[in-house]
Amino acid sequence: MMTHLLTTRHDKKESTSRSIENKCNPYNDESYKTFLWWGGLSLIAIFNISLWLWTYLTVGRDERATIQMSPYQKKQLFLSGIYVFVCAYRSILPRIDLERYCLFDTILSSIFLGRLAATIAEISFSAQLALFLYKLGENHGHPMAQSLAVVIVPAITVAQAFCWCGVLTLNHLYHAIEESIWAILGGSLGCSLLSFAWHHSGNENLVRLGCFGSFASILFFSFMIMVDVPMYLARWKQGQKDTTTTSSSSREPITRRHLMPLVRKGSSDAWRRRVVTTSWKIWREETLWLTGYFSSAVWLSLLLVHLPAP
Repeated sequence: MMTHLLTTRHDKKESTSRSIENKCNPYNDESYKTFLWWGGLSLIAIFNISLWLWTYLTVGRDERATIQMSPYQKKQLFLSGIYVFVCAYRSILPRIDLERYCLFDTILSSIFLGRLAATIAEISFSAQLALFLYKLGENHGHPMAQSLAVVIVPAITVAQAFCWCGVLTLNHLYHAIEESIWAILGGSLGCSLLSFAWHHSGNENLVRLGCFGSFASILFFSFMIMVDVPMYLARWKQGQKDTTTTSSSSREPITRRHLMPLVRKGSSDAWRRRVVTTSWKIWREETLWLTGYFSSAVWLSLLLVHLPAP
């Protein structure tokens, strides 16, 4: 029954997507806005790759430098490289996972490939944050900060598992849970950084770091709980309305018996199905978070390479 439900949902999503594609001419009068946004996103991606290559070629490689790149910075550089290049790939070939929308009909626009790359990149980025916070706590004797640092990567791994559940089942609620985990960690990180400024008021570097870090965390947390999570919850509620005609037996919980057929069906759909559209009506809602994610988050990743824990 669960396999039947998933098949029905995928077929319904596909037919709905195709009807939207036909209704909204992919080359309508507002398509130029989509391509202007995509062009800007691609330029940001090229700029970010250039910044990483410049970092790789210069930081700690000058023989005249007093301090060479530390093992800590080498780890940050490697993890940042993964994040920067994956974000560039996802910028040049953007997609909307659950709706299976993409700009270009190529195998590289596969939802499955994009999600796989994003999973690796986001865990790498979380490892950067964990390394920085753990080093900071170690340098200044903050065991609570070190404990939080240890939790970051496992928590984001769990968040990625929820994201995959959403991609495979077409259920936006899983994405809302994933974004909520990011929001909680972002807020916790901000509180931890603020505590360094509070307890080390005589250290100007720590005060600046704590104030700036907590302010950035507040902005991130606010965006997530006011924009991102509500967006996915609204889509989930709409999806619930769309499936009200299904029988109650079709909405039974996922059990081990249903799991493998569900994974196979969802993975096949994510790998093969692509709905190519340039409609600004479809992409407009995604532009804010995609642009911020592929710019400011990447710059933070690069900054962590240049910013040894004070």
